[in-house]
Parts: sequence; C-alpha cells; structure tokens
Amino acid sequence: MSQFISFLPPTPTIANYDASLRASEQTAADIPQTFKDAMTVRERVFVEEQNIPLENEFDADDPRSFHWVVYASVGATGSTNGFQPSNGATNGSETEQEERRRSDPSAYRVAVGVVRLVPPPHPPHPAPSDAHALDNSLAAPATFVPKTNGTASPNGNGNGHARSHSSDDLDTHTAPPYIKLGRLAILKPYRKLGLSSLLVRTALDWAAQNAHVICPPASPEAVEIAKIEGREGSLVSWDGSTLVHAQAPLEKFYGTFGFVKDEAMGVWDEEGIDHVGMWLKVKLR
Repeated sequence: MSQFISFLPPTPTIANYDASLRASEQTAADIPQTFKDAMTVRERVFVEEQNIPLENEFDADDPRSFHWVVYASVGATGSTNGFQPSNGATNGSETEQEERRRSDPSAYRVAVGVVRLVPPPHPPHPAPSDAHALDNSLAAPATFVPKTNGTASPNGNGNGHARSHSSDDLDTHTAPPYIKLGRLAILKPYRKLGLSSLLVRTALDWAAQNAHVICPPASPEAVEIAKIEGREGSLVSWDGSTLVHAQAPLEKFYGTFGFVKDEAMGVWDEEGIDHVGMWLKVKLR
C-alpha cells in the first residue's frame, strides 16, 4: 500500500463521534486521528461544497466500515511533495489539520482524500424517483438479493453485473451479502491527480484479498447445526458483489472500474443530488 495512504478498520469507539460537531471540535479522546482526518475531508467536500447538513454526514455505518485516507506530504514551507495541488494552494480558511501541522514541526502530511467500504448488512435501497436523506438513514438493515443479467465487465478488474431489484428481493436470511463503496471525496485543490482512482483501486484490491474479513465464514459448529437443521443454504459468504450509490455525474468514472449501472434501481435523490446504483463483481483472491 502507498506510503501516502492510511487504512482504518472498523473501530467501535468511532460511535462516540458527535455528528453535530466538526472534526476539529470533537471532545472524545478515543476517536482515531485517522478518522477525524477523514471527516475533515468529508466536511470540506460534502458539507461545504455540496451543502449536505453536517449532522447527516456522520452515520451509523462509520464505526463498522473500513476507511482509507490519502495524505499529501507537506514540507516546512507548506509545499507538497508527491501531490501538488492543482491550483497551487488551498482556498478559504485553514483546516484544523493544516493549523496543527503549521504549529507542529514534526507533522509532515495533510489528509486530502478519503473513501470507505461498508460490509453487509445494508438497509433497503432508496426507491426510484424518491427523495431521501443519506441512504443509511432508512429502515433497519436488510440484505438485497441481486439478480444477474449477464452483463460483462468492460475491463479486466472483475466481472461487473447490472442488477434488477424489487421489494421481494429483500431477505435477511437467503440474500447473498454485498459490500458498498462510498464517501469518496478529494479536496478540490488535489483533484485531477488520480487520487480518486488510487483510493477506489486500493479499496477494491484490499476487498479482493480479504473476503474472510468482510464476511467471516461460519464456525464449524454453526455449519454442523445448519446441516442437522437442513438449512445449509443459509450459510452464505461474500462472492465479490460490490455496490456503489454513485452521484449521477460520476457514472462514467465508476464505469472505468467495471461498475455497471442498475437500470432497475432508477435515479433517486439523496440530499438534493441525483444518485444511481452501480454493481461490480470483484474477482476474489
């Protein structure tokens, strides 16, 4: 993994994060700095640029998600090494992490991008042509049964499949699990440097090698009990199915990784932004 990327696995203490406060205002001492750096980036992009309410940006999925944060190396003069901002400088007031680095000579990096991967289970998908707050504020988690139509992946990164869905597809007992990629954000001055692709590829590559972490296999005892009770089919594992609720303008970007739009999911509104569902089947290793 790149020296500029930090990985944060699911961390229960993230639940102590106060959604009504900015990352720089958090008082809980047990919240990892990596997560606060991630939230600083998300605040700049989603809250300040896209006008998503601050209290909606943090959610119940954050403590159970896998997070990646990409950093730019910053020298004593504040210039970057390795990642040069597209306009040469950040706009607006300094973030808390930038102020900390100016006052701390030992600090050397600034968070500029983030993505997260949410393991199963998931809430139901938003209905087409409907409007919602963030998708994870919907009903209690349920797992979606994807139906493959045989659409091939446009590249060699995996086997992408368009999916169809209906209310009958929601079944917490028989549905195969899937992961959801999201909260992809890059600070404006650092865009067009390939960092979005770096984060997405890093997350997908990690997932391809860690299916047992994303969806741990059943214990031998659970397998034996399932056999005795005749419900072996209920013991499912993650097969690589990956979903992204993509902002509509990013459909082409996700398509470069093999994600295919699910026409049946339609277009829905999240926080005033049109979204579409896209699927990819990651080749597990």
